[in-house]
Amino acid sequence: MRTVKRGFRSFRRHPLRNTVVVLLLFICLTFSLSMLAVKLSADSQVNEVKQSVGNYGEVRVSSDYQMQVFEEQRSKSQAERSAEARRMTEEELLEERENALVPEELTDAFSHEAEIITYDKVLETQISLSDITNTEVESMQSLRRRAGGEGPASLNSNSFFFEGNTNGASASDFMLGNKVLTEGSFYTYEDYRSANPVVIIEKNLAEANELGVGDTVTATINGKSGSDAKVELKIVGIYETVEVAQQSQGGSPETFNPAGNKFFAPLSVVQTLNNTPGYVELGSYYFDNVDSTSALQQAFDAEMAGDGKYELATDYTDFETISDPLLKVGKTSVIGLAGALGACALIILLAMAIIIGGRTRELGVLKAIGATDRQVIAQYAVEVVCICLVSIIFAMGATALISQSMGDWLLSGNKATVVEDGQQQAVGPGPFRGGMGNGNLYKNGGRFSIASSQEQSASLEVVYQGNLLLYGILIFLGISLLGMAVPVIWITRLRPARVLSME
Repeated sequence: MRTVKRGFRSFRRHPLRNTVVVLLLFICLTFSLSMLAVKLSADSQVNEVKQSVGNYGEVRVSSDYQMQVFEEQRSKSQAERSAEARRMTEEELLEERENALVPEELTDAFSHEAEIITYDKVLETQISLSDITNTEVESMQSLRRRAGGEGPASLNSNSFFFEGNTNGASASDFMLGNKVLTEGSFYTYEDYRSANPVVIIEKNLAEANELGVGDTVTATINGKSGSDAKVELKIVGIYETVEVAQQSQGGSPETFNPAGNKFFAPLSVVQTLNNTPGYVELGSYYFDNVDSTSALQQAFDAEMAGDGKYELATDYTDFETISDPLLKVGKTSVIGLAGALGACALIILLAMAIIIGGRTRELGVLKAIGATDRQVIAQYAVEVVCICLVSIIFAMGATALISQSMGDWLLSGNKATVVEDGQQQAVGPGPFRGGMGNGNLYKNGGRFSIASSQEQSASLEVVYQGNLLLYGILIFLGISLLGMAVPVIWITRLRPARVLSME
């Protein structure tokens, strides 16, 4: 106890010297703890991103194959294409439609992979309805362009887009919140299994044609004619496009409904209407984690890619866009942490060497009057602990104030790098890059939805986590032990008689 008191007195007797050492350690410790806080937060957010981004993929006709077909058609003249179309039989027309789709058995087989959690199948096509009229809401600007002879011609007034999947509530537009069911109910998985002829219709279209839940509309099967080509569809739900509702509430005259002619129906019903049973436009899959992307890609390439007609497109690039800045910030913070801790070690070693070197006579006297090496070392250990403890306490407080700013600064520097990398990667080869681009993924709306999701960007929220306190204690203990190394070596090698004889 007496030794501890002497250590405290020694610490108080040299305020200027100890203040300088504490200040230097405080600066280095604050920087190191801030880097550590940024590293922990970046790693935590990357793990969170892994749970929601990068865990999606879809099997579809490859963009390379579509481009190949396009080039073949472009090489022919308009007269050749027209003559070819006139000569095609009904079976050949059906084969041509199926050639642009994916066999349903292929999408079902891929869903058996162990990493797949949930999956869906989607088909979109254009269907004629004889007893209702397409009444798209257009902006005033669009009407002015058309009045002046600009812009494309309007769609056929009896032609409508149908999107089918296995469960209405899981359709991308409803999952993203682009569309909201206002009346009735969604069709279910059982409706898909039993090919129950039901549909969900858009609110404005329903009002314009005086239709409601329970009414029916008549659809014509593509490629067929006569009474067998007619299918009665019962309306079970009415949805509203969120974009239209928001603009209406705001009082804006520029109302625009990009999906007013769109129907949602069970996949089996849309397959019947499109006259392509057993075929889908894509298989949509969610898997357990982004880390499974590589394994799924390899499984697809090995077992299902075939002649390259089909591809597995994922949102791995979305994960890269969000996580790469965070990962780079984590790596940068590790470098900063290592440098700051190295500076702390150098400061405490030099400081203790100077302190011990200037008090050699005091050490010699203590040992000459009977103090043991352990007692003298304990005295200086208390002094070292006091210096390090004061430094770490102030550093922990300062870290809570500046760590977010440090994180923002590091992230802003890495975002620019990622943008450049992303531009280079967009044209380069890669196992996870679908040729059509991530904007076309069904998960994001893609070409199945005009109101596609906004591009996600990386952001870093530096949270003062509880384990940062634990790391701070470990750093404190490490620096304290390192600082005690100099007194231990010096005191054990010191000979009192030699020190006193030099006086």
